[in-house]
Amino acid sequence: MERKALEEYLAKVHKKGKLVYGIKEVVDELKGSKAVVTSTTLDQKVRQKLQRDCKKLSIPLIEYNGTSIEMGKAIGKKFRVSVLSIKSTGGYDIKELLNEEVKS
Repeated sequence: MERKALEEYLAKVHKKGKLVYGIKEVVDELKGSKAVVTSTTLDQKVRQKLQRDCKKLSIPLIEYNGTSIEMGKAIGKKFRVSVLSIKSTGGYDIKELLNEEVKS
C-alpha cells in the first residue's frame, strides 16, 4: 500500500477509532483486531510470531514502509511505534485499506 495513503488512514482512525500500539499490548489484544500494521524496524522474531498469530486468527498484516519513529509520527505520537493493531475503525472503511494492500 502507498505509504501516504496508509498514514492518512491511520491518522483518521487514531482520532475516531481505537488503535493499540506496542508489541506486548498488540500481542495480548490481538484477538478482535481488524488489522495489524508493522514498521520496517520491527524485530524479525516478533514479526514472524505476529505473522503466525495473525494467520491463525485471519487478521490482515500490513507492512508500513517506514521506521517506527515515522509510524509514531503518522499517528501523532512523539515516540516510536513499531507495531499497532486497529481495534475499531471509527466508521472509516477498512475494506479500502485492505483492497489496496492486496493490489501492492
